[in-house]
Amino acid sequence: MGRTKRGDLPQTPRPSSSGSQTGLMDDYLHAPGGPDPSSPTSKMAPTSPASTCSTADTTTLADIGAELKRMAMMIVTKDDLTYLTNNLHEAIKAEVTGLKAEIKAHEHRIQQVEQRAQTTEGHSAATDTALKRQGTLILAMRRQLEDQDNRSRRNNIRGGHTSTY
Repeated sequence: MGRTKRGDLPQTPRPSSSGSQTGLMDDYLHAPGGPDPSSPTSKMAPTSPASTCSTADTTTLADIGAELKRMAMMIVTKDDLTYLTNNLHEAIKAEVTGLKAEIKAHEHRIQQVEQRAQTTEGHSAATDTALKRQGTLILAMRRQLEDQDNRSRRNNIRGGHTSTY
């Protein structure tokens, strides 16, 4: 998006046809006017003072220029960063919106479950009360049944057969 096209880049300076270089590369190419490699402060190996750039050095410089162009194409611009941050922002927004929708759905389901639990607790309390009441009624009926059973036995003894006395 924000990258420049290859045609928009400035041309790499080419060495003059005279065979000598001047400028920033003088220190490295030992062109006339550069530091003397035989001086004690120089870190370069000594060379003959008549050395000049060869065609191999020129091709190397052309390769360096092409590499610089390629690297310039890879530089991230402010527009690129803006585009990437906008895309990231939109992706995060979409994800957050999706998460909010899921949370709302879960909240709704939780409310339904809680409502059912409250209803069940109400029914459970009513069932517990009825069960206790039934237990007391069953106990009362059992006592009454035992009483009736005992009474019938007593009546049978008193009204028993006379031949057995």
